[in-house]
Amino acid sequence: MGGVYMILIPEQVQALRRGIITTQNNITNYENYFKSCEKSTPEPGFINFVDRNLEENGYKLEKKRQEAYQEALETSEFIYDINNSKIEYGTKFVFEYSETGEKQVCTLVQTLLGLEGSCFEQDNCYISIKSPLGQSVLGKRKGENFSYTLLKENKNTVTITGKIVEIIKRSKNDVYFIMSKSESARIAESSRIWRRNPYQINNIKTSDRLNEITPSQYKLLEEERMRLTNSLLRLKKYQDKIMVGTTIKLEMTNGKIEECTIVDDDDCNLTEKINANGIMISKVFNKKIGDYIKEEYHYVIDDRKETKRYVGKIIEIDNSLISQEESVYSNILIVYARLMDIDTLLRNATIAPPPTNQKVGIGSKVSIFTFENGQVQNRRVEIINHAVSTELSSDYIEAISPLGQAILGLGNNEKFNYYYEGYNLSEGIVYDINNNILEKTASSPLVYQKQKRG
Repeated sequence: MGGVYMILIPEQVQALRRGIITTQNNITNYENYFKSCEKSTPEPGFINFVDRNLEENGYKLEKKRQEAYQEALETSEFIYDINNSKIEYGTKFVFEYSETGEKQVCTLVQTLLGLEGSCFEQDNCYISIKSPLGQSVLGKRKGENFSYTLLKENKNTVTITGKIVEIIKRSKNDVYFIMSKSESARIAESSRIWRRNPYQINNIKTSDRLNEITPSQYKLLEEERMRLTNSLLRLKKYQDKIMVGTTIKLEMTNGKIEECTIVDDDDCNLTEKINANGIMISKVFNKKIGDYIKEEYHYVIDDRKETKRYVGKIIEIDNSLISQEESVYSNILIVYARLMDIDTLLRNATIAPPPTNQKVGIGSKVSIFTFENGQVQNRRVEIINHAVSTELSSDYIEAISPLGQAILGLGNNEKFNYYYEGYNLSEGIVYDINNNILEKTASSPLVYQKQKRG
């Protein structure tokens, strides 16, 4: 990746996290194979020759892929709020080609990393902003037209036109970050009472349990702290560093305020701008607010030697005119505040002990089968007290939620019902509590039951 900064949508975060698990399984299989080759001994009269080049190449490829996925999760920024009014990163939409009338469902992303295998699905492909289609639909609204030009092999061009038919609103069942949901949609009334009572009766032991997080949540917090730290460095680059394009204000020795812009232009107006190719500029780049500049810049204009003196204190650095990297954060203070929250959580939270029985509890990994909005869902999830970082609604269930309250304390194959979206009643069943069967198997009730019967 080479340190390229990215913005990731929720589906991508899920794909990358699962991709890390998959690559780790593949890496382990390769390592076990290598060990078996080292231990194997040939029969008498045979030469022990094992060509491992193909396997070693595959092993290196998996390691490289895993490192790229992990780097993306630690250096990118995550989108929490998906725009449903116009096409931006994460927006799912339907467009129609003018010439053929063919319709296609797509989701716009900044990069296809982690989504490579999903880019050609008819019901929801992913298109990169780097593609001609992606560039042409960015910012478009329902009913608006788009067009882009392609260069063919014979160097002729063809123009593709189309129309945005629909922007699909995100449903409650889509892959999404839990913490982006409103509190009313997350917390059950019974959970509000349960969480309030321990503090009213000063039950320290019970109230401590409310701060418990699982090991995977702790890992998410550490990952988020690293991601925010990287974002902070990027944002600060445009706050207090002098670059080409920076406008600085100087308080001169006589009290007068002068303003000048750093440019890369030998023919610039030196009464308003400082040429980046000038002698003094190397020193200016190292200056910050509060530092003094005492420089003379000599130049020739109309065959006449002139001197421009910069003597004063830098009182303002303005990088608003510089083309900045995109960011999901509006300002540095938001990042600082969140970093403080994470430090507090990591300092005060305790790790939930692993479940010791076959009942659903904090830290349990369980498969659930539900029926919502006329759709059957099978999910393998982890039960957490409450979300603290970038938990996805597809991978975690909060104990404070209506669904969490309904399944806490249940055993294998027990049924439950709960209200979702406020008033709709759903039924479901839990199975494979804390067992270690494959996620693909655990997510299918029929396959799971067949395996359990042998």
